[in-house]
Amino acid sequence: MATPAAAESRASLWLRERLILEWLVGAGGWRAALGGDSLRPGFSSFAGGTELTLGLDVVGPLGIVVDGRFLAGSESGGTYYEATGALGVQIRVASRVRLRLCGVGGQVQLVNNSATVAGGFLAGSFTLFELGRSLVTVLGARLDLDALLGAQRPLPGQSLAFSLGLGFYY
Repeated sequence: MATPAAAESRASLWLRERLILEWLVGAGGWRAALGGDSLRPGFSSFAGGTELTLGLDVVGPLGIVVDGRFLAGSESGGTYYEATGALGVQIRVASRVRLRLCGVGGQVQLVNNSATVAGGFLAGSFTLFELGRSLVTVLGARLDLDALLGAQRPLPGQSLAFSLGLGFYY
C-alpha cells in the first residue's frame, strides 16, 4: 500500500516533469504595418520588455500554455506600449526545442491613441545551456500577425510583429 508521502512524491514528480515555466527576461520586438494599410503604411516601432509563459504538458509532448508580454518603445516621437495575453498549445519537438501556436489579445497605445490587439502568433523557444538540473537558459523567437481594432492614426489597422528574447526555462 502506498503511503501518503509516496503519493505526494509521485504527484510532485508528475507536475515537475510536465510544468512549463518560461520567462524571457529581455525581449526585443519590432511591429510594422502590413502593406496596403490605409491608416499608417509607414508604421514601424521597436520596443523592449519581458514575456512570461506558463503551461502544462497534457498528453506526451503536447501541452496548453498561457502567455503574457509587455513591451515599450518609441515611434512617431511618442512612447509606444504593448501589453498582450495569449492562450494556445505547445509541442516539444525535441528535448531542446518547443513550438507554440497561440491566439492573442491585448492593448497597444501610442501617443493618445490606443487599440485592441486581436490575432495570433507562432513562437519557438530553444534551450541554450543548462544552469542546473531543472533551470536552463533559452532563446525565444515569436512572429505575430494581428489586427489593431479601433486603431486611429498613428497606429496601423493590421500589423506584423517579430521579437527575440533571452531568458530562463524551468
